[in-house]
Amino acid sequence: MSEQLYEALNPKTYLELATELSSKTQAAAKRTAADRAYYAAFLSSRDLLATKGYIMPYYDAKDHEDVAEKLKDRNVLGAFGNEGNRLRRARNLITYDTRDISSAKQHACSLKWMLETARTIIERVESLRPNPQTRR
Repeated sequence: MSEQLYEALNPKTYLELATELSSKTQAAAKRTAADRAYYAAFLSSRDLLATKGYIMPYYDAKDHEDVAEKLKDRNVLGAFGNEGNRLRRARNLITYDTRDISSAKQHACSLKWMLETARTIIERVESLRPNPQTRR
């Protein structure tokens, strides 16, 4: 077992990996890029929201719902927070359905959109001020 699996990780590195994989021609690489784009945005947001006092993470699957709800908060990302939900739905479609899903394109988003949206979510959450309602 590799110790590297247990070292601290900056989730933004997933976005770097996603960008690299998006240039590959294989479907598996592109689908993995979509998955990593979502996780870059989700994990970065979770960690930043926790550091800034907006959430108390569980560091498990429950955090998906908590982060999605907090991103939509008017004091966090407001309406743009819905893009996190769109990003997750696109990721779910691409990750879980191994069939040809070209007929479902109206429900999915382009890989380029996923990468850009993940980057924007991270940037906007990074720029948030600490939660003024949190006592330090």
